[in-house]
Amino acid sequence: MMPEKSNYDMVQEGFNILLPMLSGYVCAEMHRIYGNQWWMEVREALTDTDHHEADVPVDGTYAMLQDSLDMSNCLRLINRRWRYVFSQKMSLSHRNWASELQGVRNKVAHRGSGDLSQGDAERALDTMARLCESIDAEATEQIRALYRQLRYGSKEGTTGVTENTTPVDQLKAKNKDNIADVVKYKVIDNLPSWRDVMEPHPDVAEGRYRAAEFAADLAQVARGEGAYEYRDPVEFFNRTYVTEGMKTLLVQSLERVSGKGGEPVIQLKTAFGGGKTHSMLALYHMLRGKTTIDSIPVVKPALEKAGLTALPKANVAVLVGTALDPSKRKNPATLPGYTVSTIWGEMAFQLVTSAGKPELYGKYIRDADRKGTSPGSENLKNLFNECGPCLILMDELVAYGKKLYGKDDLPAGTYDNFITFIQEVTEAARASANSLVVASIPESDIEIGGAAGQKVLETIQHTFGRMEAIWKPVAASEGFEVVRRRLFLRCKDDAAREKVCEVFSQMYRDHPDEFPVEARELDYKNRLISSYPIHPEVFDRLYEDWATLEDFQRTRGVLRLMAAVIHALWMANDESPMIMPGSLPLDTSGVREELLRYLPETWSSIVDKEVDGKESVPYEKEKSNPHYAQRMACRRVARTIMLGSAPGTAAMRNQGIRGIEISGIMLGTVQPGENPALFKDALNTLHGSLVYLYTSPNGSRYWYDTKPTLKKTAEDRASQFSSANVEEELERRLRKVRKEPPFGGIHICPDSSNDVPDEQRVRLVILKPADTYKQTDSRAMKMAEDILNNRGTSPRMYKNMLVFMAPDANKLGALVQETRRYLAWSSIDKEKEELNLDGNQRRETENNLKRSSQTVDMRLKELYCHLLVPSIDEYGDMKKVLWDPINVGGGTDTIPTKASRSLEGAEQLIIKWAPTLLKMTLDDMLWKDVNHISIKRLWDYLSTYLYLPRLSEFNVLEGAIRDGLESKEFFALAADFDGTRYVDLKLGQPAFSLHDSDLLVKVDVAKKQLEEDRKRKEENHPKNVETDPEPNINGYPSSSIESNSHSDSTVSDSQKKARNTHFFMSANLDSLRAIRDMGTYLKEVINHLEEVDGAKVTITLDVQMEAPNGTPDDTVRTVSENCRTLKVKEFGFDD
Repeated sequence: MMPEKSNYDMVQEGFNILLPMLSGYVCAEMHRIYGNQWWMEVREALTDTDHHEADVPVDGTYAMLQDSLDMSNCLRLINRRWRYVFSQKMSLSHRNWASELQGVRNKVAHRGSGDLSQGDAERALDTMARLCESIDAEATEQIRALYRQLRYGSKEGTTGVTENTTPVDQLKAKNKDNIADVVKYKVIDNLPSWRDVMEPHPDVAEGRYRAAEFAADLAQVARGEGAYEYRDPVEFFNRTYVTEGMKTLLVQSLERVSGKGGEPVIQLKTAFGGGKTHSMLALYHMLRGKTTIDSIPVVKPALEKAGLTALPKANVAVLVGTALDPSKRKNPATLPGYTVSTIWGEMAFQLVTSAGKPELYGKYIRDADRKGTSPGSENLKNLFNECGPCLILMDELVAYGKKLYGKDDLPAGTYDNFITFIQEVTEAARASANSLVVASIPESDIEIGGAAGQKVLETIQHTFGRMEAIWKPVAASEGFEVVRRRLFLRCKDDAAREKVCEVFSQMYRDHPDEFPVEARELDYKNRLISSYPIHPEVFDRLYEDWATLEDFQRTRGVLRLMAAVIHALWMANDESPMIMPGSLPLDTSGVREELLRYLPETWSSIVDKEVDGKESVPYEKEKSNPHYAQRMACRRVARTIMLGSAPGTAAMRNQGIRGIEISGIMLGTVQPGENPALFKDALNTLHGSLVYLYTSPNGSRYWYDTKPTLKKTAEDRASQFSSANVEEELERRLRKVRKEPPFGGIHICPDSSNDVPDEQRVRLVILKPADTYKQTDSRAMKMAEDILNNRGTSPRMYKNMLVFMAPDANKLGALVQETRRYLAWSSIDKEKEELNLDGNQRRETENNLKRSSQTVDMRLKELYCHLLVPSIDEYGDMKKVLWDPINVGGGTDTIPTKASRSLEGAEQLIIKWAPTLLKMTLDDMLWKDVNHISIKRLWDYLSTYLYLPRLSEFNVLEGAIRDGLESKEFFALAADFDGTRYVDLKLGQPAFSLHDSDLLVKVDVAKKQLEEDRKRKEENHPKNVETDPEPNINGYPSSSIESNSHSDSTVSDSQKKARNTHFFMSANLDSLRAIRDMGTYLKEVINHLEEVDGAKVTITLDVQMEAPNGTPDDTVRTVSENCRTLKVKEFGFDD
């Protein structure tokens, strides 16, 4: 494998190619001027000022002498004999190129250890090619091949490579532009990204292109200046897509200059940026004779259609109106003694110079140029024939005519003479044997420029219109390939491209309701392939919408924009399968400037705020939603809408239609493997947040505009609402929160500790929105501690009955902002009449008011996410209150629901207590040193001390006691303690009722007393004496047997008579606790009665109500209707 050549080696190889051509030319010119004394003049020219003779032989044969000249001597001769020899055929540019190459030659001859830089090497070879072009075409092409090898990695140029040689990381190190935010993941693993299938041209990938390079400048190329991609015929055609229109132009031109027919005059007439100049450049490179057909194979079909096997050579004159100055004369060194002042003089000068017949200038043109009058069609015909075949390229004629319009004192002659020349040159071309005139005529007002331009245009059109063939270069449907050829290398993997396009097409077929109908068709799949790696929707929006803007330069504008887009995406390692409208990184300056340059200045701030960038609303929405952020959903949707929002489009002007449909937004945003629902959700989010985003009345189309929606009015009003207004509104909403089990009370936004009662039911305190919680210096903690410790000016007793919900400090800002927005919409709604809102605006107001209110409610629930629970570590400092903050999260549940769920989950609130846990609490902390504890004292302890379990209400304790009394394992129950004994002591027996004064007794203590009681009874009642039975529920003995003897007699019939056959009960129920108390009676009384064999239990509800002030009519009506519905037999109101 051959080692890679250094840049020095490549430059030296260029010098090796140039030297034989340059030395032959130098010797020939010296011999032409000095005859047989030419070598003496060479030696004298090369002798230094200190008379140090040149290192060349004294004499020899012509060939030997030529071979003795090295590169340095050839270049020095051009400079030292410029005036008398080389200026006659070379321009000043050639002298400058020779001087530049002298410096390059010295650097190559004295190279150091390092290599020549890439830029210096490219410039050196480019300069060699420019210098050589007027000497030898074949050598020039060899040097250009070296240049292409150095720049693109192939002598064939970009058509011979498919990959960039500079890694992206290396480009980033050199590039100081901000890197775009792009999709950095592959949604479908085996689906390649566009960058893996088709890479951009190196100059596009590296950002070395300049915007002006997409504006082909015919005059620059003719002078050997401008972008290399336009100057080099090979690279120019590598990046040129020969459209059907251009092919027709090339065929006609080939036929004309080869004498096989063809139109003598061709007019190119397209919109601004439509490819006129590019078409002329194609003719310029094809017909100058500086390249072969093998080097530009894209031209072969045109050559074959013209019936030719080789490219003909024509002498070319380039007349670009913007580059010609009618107020100045020039004295070309190659035409000594002649002056060129007019456009016909310039044309003739170029033709005779190219043909090598300078004498023809004096023969046909000199007098007419000096007088400023057109030379006549006969002279022009003769000039064309003697220089022929000729190609005259005329661009920007309207611009040149405007310079002459209304003036009669310019060296270039008058406007009328200019128009006469236009007429004469077309007539001369038609009368000539094989000469061709090609002229471009603008269509856009920008190129025409004012009343004078319009007048000039009309006159030129009338003149050309008599004998020309109008040809329009680029069809809109061919724009795909034109742009792709100019911006991308050849496809690396055709199968991968086909696969990507098939997956896209399949997605459109699988989701017919989400995308436009046409996307499902086979034709659209073909369009995907044709435009790959750029999605067809990008081209549709640019060519159908943006191209209608006055300033947009059709092909050129698309090229400039997409070059900036591709560079930004390449640098950012974009992994998308195709470049879509949603891919356009408007957060980078290059792309942003290219898109906005066609729009009024007001769009700049709209894009920054509402479309893309770190300060934009879509970016903020993504930051707050991980699902959006992962897919860049909001920004991709906003970019797509922006591309579809070109103001002043033809559709809007003609039909009043604006914006892009939702299906179009999905088409420009969604990639295979992504869910369209996510992007629709993002669209809805943006619609509710953006000020300049409009939607149609039916919500089917969206667009941006520079006029703010009512959202702007709402935002302005929102900023005027004070914190007090916001706090009032939030507290109003909070006060709608209702008490929910297991809380005995909800206390909302207390101003002080006095607002929270000191009671023995667990209470939830919802702090004010301003009393926010954070880990340090928390207002919430200060407020909670004050309420926990105090009730107004008195110490709080039942501290273990309080828990607190505190707002999050970080979430308050968003809620305050949304609340202000709600208040703003509310004020607009109230003033809709005064504001004279139309129907659409009223609907917009209603929808935004509803949406904003829902958002406030949602964020209010999310705000209260910190549950502050006080406690004391029983094994630590018993005086230190610990706060256990529990994050309850957001969600749609009410604040009490979230609080109760979290408290129960963290075992910080007990709604059902097992007797086992109750006994553990008693054993560990409450009756270590005593044998019993009253229920009241136990409940007081549990309500007071923060180291004890927190029960939701007394019923929880009561339930645990009842469950425990059914077993002999936990505790006993006594009615009292007289100092020595427990009164009515029970163990393992269910309790019918519990009283605050009842005592819970330790099991061992209870067992001891019960054992003592048993022994005492045995002592008092021997075994042969029957003991009294247990009393029944009424406190009476269960039988009347009083015999103390052992008798086998049976009980008499009278003693068998049924007793206690009727039961009655009357109880007053608390209306607030009726359901709970009724449940107790059912469980403890009625259920037992129903278990009696043959019993029939009747329950009657007796309701008495006294209303001293009377009962409202609506209440009477409601109660009466409900009683009838419930089939109540007797009811009624009376006075």
